[in-house]
Amino acid sequence: MSKVLNVKVWFWVVIVANGVFGALVGSLWAADAAESWWGAENVQNHDEIYERMMGYLLFAMIFILVGIAVLVSGRVFSQLALITSGSLLFVHLAIMLYGDANGYGSPSEWVVPLVLDVVLAATAIRSLSQPSV
Repeated sequence: MSKVLNVKVWFWVVIVANGVFGALVGSLWAADAAESWWGAENVQNHDEIYERMMGYLLFAMIFILVGIAVLVSGRVFSQLALITSGSLLFVHLAIMLYGDANGYGSPSEWVVPLVLDVVLAATAIRSLSQPSV
C-alpha cells in the first residue's frame, strides 16, 4: 500500500499530467484550446497568444517541479509536495469557478486535476505523519 500512496510517485503523476494536458496542449494547440474555452464564435486574435503563453508558463512550473522531484527528498520533499498540491488546488478551483461563472468551459473538465491535487495532498500529509520521514 505504501507504494500506491507514495508521495514521490504522485508528485511525478501531477508533473506529467500538468505537463501533457496543460503545458503541451496550451503551447502546441493554443488555437484549439482557445476555441474550447471561449467557443469558436468568440475567439479573438489575441486569445491564441494568451493560451500559448499560459502553456509556456506551465512549462516553467513543470521545470521547477521536476527540479524539486529530482533534488529534494525526505520531509522537506513532502512539505514541498503539500505546498504544491495546495497551490495547484487553489489555481484549478479558481479557474474552474471563474470559467463556470462566465460560461467558459465546464466544471467536469476539472475533475481529474482536482482529484490529482487532493491525492497529492493526502499522500504528502500521510508521508509527513510517518515517523521515518
